[in-house]
Amino acid sequence: DMPVLLSNAKLVEPFEVITELYSLPDPRGLDPNLYMAPFFFVFFGMMLSDAGYGIITSLLAGYALYKFKLAGTGKKFAAMLFLCGISTVIWGAIFGGWFGDLITLKPLWINPLDNPLSVLILSFVMGVVQIYAGIILNAYKNIRAGHVADALMDQGLWLVLLTGLLMFVKPELTSVGKYMAALGAIGLILTQGRAQKSIIKKFTSGVLSLYDITGYLSDVLSYSRLLALGLTTGVIATVINTMAKTVAGNIIGYIVMALIIVGGHVFNLAINVLGAYVHSSRLQYIEFFSKFYDSGGRAFDPLRVKTTYVDLEDI
Repeated sequence: DMPVLLSNAKLVEPFEVITELYSLPDPRGLDPNLYMAPFFFVFFGMMLSDAGYGIITSLLAGYALYKFKLAGTGKKFAAMLFLCGISTVIWGAIFGGWFGDLITLKPLWINPLDNPLSVLILSFVMGVVQIYAGIILNAYKNIRAGHVADALMDQGLWLVLLTGLLMFVKPELTSVGKYMAALGAIGLILTQGRAQKSIIKKFTSGVLSLYDITGYLSDVLSYSRLLALGLTTGVIATVINTMAKTVAGNIIGYIVMALIIVGGHVFNLAINVLGAYVHSSRLQYIEFFSKFYDSGGRAFDPLRVKTTYVDLEDI
């Protein structure tokens, strides 16, 4: 097989490390980074969701890029953290998180601790958008390969069914939604068993394909982690600040308070940066890549001389 060398725009290139840690794309498949990078950027910031932590993350990553002259995977990873720190500052400002409640600034939108339901709904909406993007990319992949009928029957009908079901969220759209859902379901029953030989097997396979609805529902529910991790960051930060304030009162108390604030926020930053990275990656690998991504590519390794020792001689 042909080796794979990824080539993306400068803002997308740092996110290649997410794909490389999973698996390089098949040479005949799609490079997912252009489509994955915006989602990872948004999800990471929403999970960490504290502007103060975002500033520190970007500063540390920027310092590493400047000081250590990183290259390859290390450079990409540091650049990715730098960009994700910016995303965290944006979401922190939206949610009003500045080292928890240490710095009191009015949120640009809402505080998740006060109105978690709105943030949960936003999380599900983002999940639906990414899942739709994955299905559409799979359709594009089929069309590019000349399989237009497969794109219509395998991805198009699912989009019709899922869109119809989503319309039930709004009572005024249910009259249209039920017909769309029925059309999509009937279409899937009639087409998903087309590879089978007997009519009974064709029909049975078509009916069983509708079970995938539970998979899509499970995928959407997975995006609740966007709220969960954001709340975790904010709650722990607030607890740290509360603990620190209880010991203030004299010189020793203020010293202890400073130690609690610094040590506590460093710990909270470390575990939640790790959590945001891991769970943002998981959403890409499980919920997004599973819809369209063909992995298994072999990295391009240019021909070069590799030496262990070099002897220099005067001529």
